[in-house]
Amino acid sequence: MQVLSTYRFTVEEYHRLGEAGILGEDDRVELLSGDLITMAPIGGEHRTLVDSLNSLFASRIGNDRFRLGIQNPISLDPNSEPQPDVVLYASTVRGRHPRPDEIFLLVEVADTSLAYDQGPKLEAYARGDVREVWVIDAVRSRVFIYRSPDKGRYQFTLETKGDDLLAVEIFPDITFPVSTLLSR
Repeated sequence: MQVLSTYRFTVEEYHRLGEAGILGEDDRVELLSGDLITMAPIGGEHRTLVDSLNSLFASRIGNDRFRLGIQNPISLDPNSEPQPDVVLYASTVRGRHPRPDEIFLLVEVADTSLAYDQGPKLEAYARGDVREVWVIDAVRSRVFIYRSPDKGRYQFTLETKGDDLLAVEIFPDITFPVSTLLSR
């Protein structure tokens, strides 16, 4: 009986796939826990939410307190380089992807990917100690907030909707109602 196994890529090998032309800049893939994950195409609602978050956070940057990344990679661990939808990270990061200890907030927008974003992706973020993650459920008009990672799990979780306030824990002056994003 033959035992089948899968190959787990490192970030370095993932980058070599790009350098060799196997993966192109416009390919919708990310590396998570050694696996190449094909990402769904970006739909209109998803794009609108990401653009709205970009506007909301960009207007609050002031005094170089954070940088704003939109659908760009982060360095999570040696086998993971996911591409979250929105990241607020330390303004001192230059010439490389931000690491978990430099990330203040990470946001995933889910219209077709809720199970993935709240499953393997959230687990990877918790294992990497990303301090705060929001998962926006565009279908059911709600936002899940995850904070305080410990031993690969988030200790604080909260579901928000309607007029509930979203607040970035490390920047308490950045607040807005869920309905600002998810008005129908």
